[in-house]
Amino acid sequence: MSYLGIPGAQPMATEVKEFRSISEFIRYVDEKLGEFRRILGELLRVLEDVRARAEQDKKLKSLLAKLGAQGAQAGAAVVDLRGIKVAFNPSAEVELELLEQLVESINDKITRLQTIRKELEAIASEDIEAAIKAVIIDDVPRALLVKV
Repeated sequence: MSYLGIPGAQPMATEVKEFRSISEFIRYVDEKLGEFRRILGELLRVLEDVRARAEQDKKLKSLLAKLGAQGAQAGAAVVDLRGIKVAFNPSAEVELELLEQLVESINDKITRLQTIRKELEAIASEDIEAAIKAVIIDDVPRALLVKV
């Protein structure tokens, strides 16, 4: 599946998952970290291409403006439809901005997952047997119910 042209990326989902142990939950977190790192790598490659295009667009607009071309500063129409941005015929600059926001979001998820993993390693090292129910929103655990 491809979401926003990034293989493996998916839209937001909410779910409750059960894990038999803390170590099973940590394996889940490790898998998600691997997925997000892979997606981030793909996205950064796309971002570099768009960044180069945006720089070329900027130079072209500047040149056209110097030459007195009409509408040289006109950009793509961006419409906000109840919280979702829709860009019609987006310029590379608009695409760059949206991709940068996506990179930031994925980096935030990676950071949250790393923090969760670090904290749970301390519990797992105590060899406490516990089942876990995790409330997961957008592939990141938001709440844990730990039953010893």
